[in-house]
Amino acid sequence: MRVLIRNPVRPLCRAAAALVCTGALAGCSDWQPLELSSRAAPAPPPSLVQAFDCTATTAGTVSCRPPAAHAGQASRIVYGGQGVNVQITSSNVSYNSGTEIFQFDVTVQNLLNEAIGTPDGTVADPQGIRVFFATGPTVTSGTGSAYVANPDGTDTFTAPGQPYFAYAEILAKNEVSAARTWQLHIPSTAGSFSFTLLVETDVQYLLVINEVLANPGGAITDANGEWFEVYNAGTFAVDLQNLVIADSASTGRRPYHVITSSIPVPSGGYRVLGNITDTTGNGGVPVDYPYGSALLLANSVDAVKISRVYGTDTLTLDRVAYASAAISTQNGVSRELINPALDNANVDGSNWAGASVSAVYGAGGRGTPGAQNSAFVP
Repeated sequence: MRVLIRNPVRPLCRAAAALVCTGALAGCSDWQPLELSSRAAPAPPPSLVQAFDCTATTAGTVSCRPPAAHAGQASRIVYGGQGVNVQITSSNVSYNSGTEIFQFDVTVQNLLNEAIGTPDGTVADPQGIRVFFATGPTVTSGTGSAYVANPDGTDTFTAPGQPYFAYAEILAKNEVSAARTWQLHIPSTAGSFSFTLLVETDVQYLLVINEVLANPGGAITDANGEWFEVYNAGTFAVDLQNLVIADSASTGRRPYHVITSSIPVPSGGYRVLGNITDTTGNGGVPVDYPYGSALLLANSVDAVKISRVYGTDTLTLDRVAYASAAISTQNGVSRELINPALDNANVDGSNWAGASVSAVYGAGGRGTPGAQNSAFVP
């Protein structure tokens, strides 16, 4: 997921955070064959989420503000102040009129729930966290031409030949990068100048498998009534399209299934994936995406995972597993994660619970598909 940064927040892919300045259970294998045929998973275009304009003077000051305050919002200072999605901070600002080098150290702080500089929280984005000069530096008082003196490279992001600085790091929530020294060539005949920065990086998909019904029970067959729920614990909406899902039972490993429809999951939202969408046949489950027979959840040992295709690899975004029929596949009772922030790997464990007797959906199944779990504990 890449993101740029301007309000309002919109669904993202490779996150262009655009600021300006600114354990498997026994008998259950995690390996999955990949059968994607010739289907590629095209990355959606980046979305602009937030932008800031920056001004600086050869006296050694730097400040950044949004281009204009949105309705109901005040302008925010990024340098030395509070950012929204990421914050870029400068220090050790200096100007040498002899060499005409304006120099300052810059750090990037991640303010998102999601990690940045990574597609999954573990694998590093090979391009790192890149801070692009979308415009400028441009002399705004005095005379002469300005340019970035020591960029790590140039690339086409919003326009050809844009210089950037790259931070080869994965930043978890609130983590601050190491400082990089930026140098701008500013003529001694200039008094002030401006520029616009866009922070571009991969952003972790923070999806959580939050509820599982492996054994519908009653008159509803396993082939029609199985389902699991995904919760978006991230800051941004995530579209499940082109992600892949699979289960892995002790009886065999099934291939990944590509989610072919657009299924947006808003921040803090839920989506239900199940066998069929017909509520008469599936017991009244509001299924957002039908995977048919691609997943066949066993009533004993099994695992469910959701992954993303990343180059030639598949990266696991979340995986849950169970081994106890008595605990996790009770007849017609879903297994609920008591809080999406907890470790959810072991569905048999204490971070999960059976749906409440009062949490009834459809024809009598127990569970909370598409809603906060009945077992939720703040």
